[in-house]
Amino acid sequence: MIQSIFRAVIFTLLALIGLIMAVIFTVSTILAIMVLIIVSAIRGKRFEVKEYWMTRKSRRKSILSKGSLRSKDVTDVDARDIK
Repeated sequence: MIQSIFRAVIFTLLALIGLIMAVIFTVSTILAIMVLIIVSAIRGKRFEVKEYWMTRKSRRKSILSKGSLRSKDVTDVDARDIK
């Protein structure tokens, strides 16, 4: 009896902690988007999410785009089980 009550209390406590973490994450995301909107308004531009992510994607460095991985550098290995 006591063990089941203890489990229920622990479960409820963990659920509440998870809920608080989710709320903090949501609020911080909303604040970050508000900052982006305010900065873009000061610059005199509209904040568009699609354009923002396209800009971020183009700035990101890709391993494959620089040609660091060429087909002659790749070796195909066949692994077999030894019994």
